[in-house]
Amino acid sequence: MKATWNTGLAGATAMTALIAMSGSLTAAEVTLRTKGGEFSIVGEIQSFGGGKYTILTKSLGLMTLDATRFDCIGSDCPGASGRVVPAAAATSGPVAGRGTASIVSIAGSNTIGNQLMPSLIQEYATRNKLAVVTSIGANPLDITFKLGAGGTDAGSVELHRHGSTTAFKDLEAKTAVIGMSSRAIKKEEVDKLASSGLGNLKAPGSEHILGLDGLQILVAPENGLRSISLDNAAKVFAGQITDWSALGLPPGSINVYAPTPDSGTFETFDQIVLKPRKLEIAAAAKRTENHAEQSDWVARDKNGIGFAGIAYQRNAKPVNIQLTCGLISVPSVFSMKTEEYPLSRRLFLYTSGEPQQPLARNLLAFALSPAAQPIIKQNDFIDQAPELIDYGAQASRIASAFNAPPEDFDANLMRALIGDLKGAQRLSVTYRFQSASFSLDNKALADVARLSDMLQSPELKGKTLLLLGFADSRGQFSTNLALSERRARAVMSALEARGARSNVSIKAYSELAPVACNDAEDGLQLNRRVEVWVR
Repeated sequence: MKATWNTGLAGATAMTALIAMSGSLTAAEVTLRTKGGEFSIVGEIQSFGGGKYTILTKSLGLMTLDATRFDCIGSDCPGASGRVVPAAAATSGPVAGRGTASIVSIAGSNTIGNQLMPSLIQEYATRNKLAVVTSIGANPLDITFKLGAGGTDAGSVELHRHGSTTAFKDLEAKTAVIGMSSRAIKKEEVDKLASSGLGNLKAPGSEHILGLDGLQILVAPENGLRSISLDNAAKVFAGQITDWSALGLPPGSINVYAPTPDSGTFETFDQIVLKPRKLEIAAAAKRTENHAEQSDWVARDKNGIGFAGIAYQRNAKPVNIQLTCGLISVPSVFSMKTEEYPLSRRLFLYTSGEPQQPLARNLLAFALSPAAQPIIKQNDFIDQAPELIDYGAQASRIASAFNAPPEDFDANLMRALIGDLKGAQRLSVTYRFQSASFSLDNKALADVARLSDMLQSPELKGKTLLLLGFADSRGQFSTNLALSERRARAVMSALEARGARSNVSIKAYSELAPVACNDAEDGLQLNRRVEVWVR
């Protein structure tokens, strides 16, 4: 038995909640299909009454659906031949008692809400030995998860997945306690929410980084493309570049593949690549909601090009991103964890401080805990668990550093940098700062805790931690050298404040060895950093 979800219903494919039921009645399967035919689900009718169907599906658990919006097809439908369970049976499930349990509303990004948040809710319930009953709202982007155990109601989580902007609207209206956003909150939104009495949502304890996201541009293995600039990528996917010869390859018509419009993956690509250049995906693009299928299409088509999350590379070949200053960014989990890959972004949860509702508070704590990192990874996003790579994997960046103009380069300091890094490993934890600042941002504060915990692990026992401070190219080299040292010391102080005791060495390298171009604000931001190396 399977549930069938239509392409146009973003997020419906995401529901992974299961329910453990005892004493279920044996009944034939029926199909509940919306009046317009765009959405259907298959299962066993458990009850019908009060204008509601209660249906049990193997993949989604027990669900309650508005009968006025669905046609029932099958011999066990109400009014048809076969048995229909009386409506009263719906009250005998494992979460019958409402009591005074809380209702937690989570609203915003469908990128997060499509699959990841339902998985986190389900895992939270599993770890707390709670059964879950899911119910789709009138709009399939709205789902309610009822939690219970032993006949008691442990509360409900209402999930509304209508886009990142709605997170801040619903927080302002106080109809949501947790906002999901696949972008950082805007200044005007910060100001508006502050004036509504919600405080500063950019403050630690209100802005939470749930995980990271990263896309790869894919071609067939035999395709000769190795690197592409984001400008050219935008033109290719918008249909402005239509032949491979325009990219220095043998002539051939470019075949564009892409996810469907409701896909969070498409939304990410659209926001980072197309919209900033005022472009739209080509009308001729072949599209699918199945990322694996798209990857396979590209792998079989030597003239094809597509994009997908790093988990969906399969047999296709990822290409590097060529930056405007000549740096080459290689797509990898590590480069996405350090946020140095251009198609990376943060996934946020926003709250007005610590939620007052125990269910909201506990669910948020779980989502941000180390225990949630495997769930984030399983859902094709980039987790924040620290990783180590060898010096050799950073060799291309070091080589590119020798192309810096004289005012941004110091040969003696560069030799010292290479000497420090040879034989060492870089940790994916990287701390970033605002311009002329050595104050840690909210992700950096969370990364201090991660690094502090990791320092207690056998993996780092007896090793030296190198905190390497860097700056962007604005200002004098000597001024930036002092600033980069203060950044490294700020990280060390934060670690010491958490009681971390380790063999730590502080180094400062000004604007040497940039990880991004210094010709735009996003690149400048990436270069204001402290890298963590282990020797």
